Amino acid sequence: MGSKLGLILSIGIIFFAFLFGADLIMIQINYTDLDALSTTISYKISKEAEISDSLLSMCEERSIKIVALNESATGYQKGDVFSYQLIREYQPLVLGNDSFDITITRHAVISILN
Repeated sequence: MGSKLGLILSIGIIFFAFLFGADLIMIQINYTDLDALSTTISYKISKEAEISDSLLSMCEERSIKIVALNESATGYQKGDVFSYQLIREYQPLVLGNDSFDITITRHAVISILN
């Protein structure tokens, strides 16, 4: 009887541990996706020296928000550094009740790739 009760209680613990692991894996998948997309975005920013409408629409398709970190700066010249953040909202399974943002910060050098 005791072993059956122990089995029932341990199934609950194992279930929540599985959900916790699934949360960690999903966070890593989202982070990796943002990191992979940042390469393409850095290339486009390097060519265009701004966040263009095509870049915004590409990010919207993937549910990503792109934010320039130094919005007051205008007129980037060759060799200047353009800093930006990619943000994606994540709704966790068991890590909390509220959704949180997965954010990466990247930098692109303007006109370095001609």
